[in-house]
Amino acid sequence: MHVTPKQYAQTLYDLTDGQSKPQVEKAVADFALHMYRERKLKLADKIIEQFGKIYNKEKNIVEAELTTRKKLDEPELKKIRNYVKEKYGAKEVVLKNIVDEGIGGGIVLKVGDEVMDGSVAGRLEELKKVLVK
Repeated sequence: MHVTPKQYAQTLYDLTDGQSKPQVEKAVADFALHMYRERKLKLADKIIEQFGKIYNKEKNIVEAELTTRKKLDEPELKKIRNYVKEKYGAKEVVLKNIVDEGIGGGIVLKVGDEVMDGSVAGRLEELKKVLVK
């Protein structure tokens, strides 16, 4: 039987959810040993990625990527976190602020597959498309 990284991740989540720190450490160690014995350690990166998705979904955590021309200060980041919390009904938002001077100004906010492009570069590209028609 072929077990997918997502199935391994779900099993690991089920083994660790609601457990104490020592119980989690033992479960992870046992899981890693099992993966080693089954020669499945090459799947570790994919399992970790899937575990993060499962964990975030179960704990109602949303990960967002924010691209800005310059690093934003904490009050600005808090406003964006609150916006994402409200829009997605999240309990918590993990926000990664990426600096890219190429966007000119404004912001690009990516949550999952959704991208909200409020950058100057994005607006200019939209204008270019309209003018070329």
